[in-house]
Amino acid sequence: MTSQRKATCSSRNRREGNVTASAPWCRFRLVKRRRRPPPADPALLEIFAAANAMTASGQEPRKHHVVPRFYLDRWAEDGRVCVTDLDAHKSHETDPKNALIENDFYRVPAGTALGSDSPVVWEAWLSKVEGNAASVFDKLDRDGFVALDDEDLSRLAFFVAVQTTRSRWHRFQGRWMASVGIYRAMELDRPGAVETQLRALGEDPTPEHVAEVEAYWAKVLADPWQMNLSASFEMDTAQRAAGDLADLLVKRRWAVYESDKALITCDEPVVSLWEHMGADHIRDGGYFGTPIIVFPLGPHQILAMFRDNMPVLHNPETPLDWRASLDLNQTIAGNAFRNIVSQPSNRAAPKLYVPDSKEPTQLQNAGKNGNQELVRWRVMRRWSDEHDAPQRPVRSWWPPIVPPAPSPPRTREEWADERRRWDAR
Repeated sequence: MTSQRKATCSSRNRREGNVTASAPWCRFRLVKRRRRPPPADPALLEIFAAANAMTASGQEPRKHHVVPRFYLDRWAEDGRVCVTDLDAHKSHETDPKNALIENDFYRVPAGTALGSDSPVVWEAWLSKVEGNAASVFDKLDRDGFVALDDEDLSRLAFFVAVQTTRSRWHRFQGRWMASVGIYRAMELDRPGAVETQLRALGEDPTPEHVAEVEAYWAKVLADPWQMNLSASFEMDTAQRAAGDLADLLVKRRWAVYESDKALITCDEPVVSLWEHMGADHIRDGGYFGTPIIVFPLGPHQILAMFRDNMPVLHNPETPLDWRASLDLNQTIAGNAFRNIVSQPSNRAAPKLYVPDSKEPTQLQNAGKNGNQELVRWRVMRRWSDEHDAPQRPVRSWWPPIVPPAPSPPRTREEWADERRRWDAR
């Protein structure tokens, strides 16, 4: 029986307890939107209760996994995984409970979510998503991919989407674009540019105010993590983006492949495969248009999600050979923000060649529209613009000619319809 499937997903399954929060927007300072009414969803109430119980008992978790612990356990041998820091070029073995940890990474100000004053409400929500996914992985291991029903596939799709939007790279990219990117796009390094922007915002450009703003920009240019961005805004946008990405994933053709050679994973395990990983794909629509999206399920198993107009040429019952496994490991490592994870027995994994990290977005002059300069934002990964980047990773997955990606909205009416659908979420 083939392992190829096409996932389906209802809006109820996709949300899985979507925490409602206020969504500030940032220019030079934060301005809060009017809050929405508190939700009454029983799933949310359960999450709020769990978060409130942790806070009341003084048991708020402070060490947060950027990738779930149960997922890292799948690469463990004798209770240990190998973590390689691609920036420091160092590897070490550790217990999965201590791997890929960030202190308070999901902590939010008290009262961020409507319905709970706990600062660990996002962590509680993630625990719910992870718990649902863990049960799917158990069923997958026990009965195989073909045994997963629509509910299982919906939960798996949402889990994969959340791994993208909860991540360090996703958060860093948002901060970089709102700091370094905005600074460059608005050319705030020009003499008098800060004063001009303050006037445009209706603020008094006194020397003291200008100096304050310039000091702020100097801080965030040196380290975008210092960007004055609300944790509640990050939580809200991450959950919304996960829901949208899950909607895209469930429309793809899914197949699970076994691998003879060991695969790795990383702190950004949802990987887009393009014909040429080093090329410019800005017109191909990101996750919407990428031909293949992969997610390692374990050291010898990977989920491939083909765009709906891509043929599935490689029979899922035929294991991937060593060349395909090497291609996948190179692309997975190239997608990492900083760390890859492998089995300690996989001695080749820490020696993989991976380019240095790059700024997450590249600004390019795209011409003029009337009196306005157009700037395009190109997403960058480690393999971007590298001449030796992988091409057609896992060659047996690619047809001779790749069908074009479906076109995004083009007319004003199509964009207006897209906007209405977005606002209805």
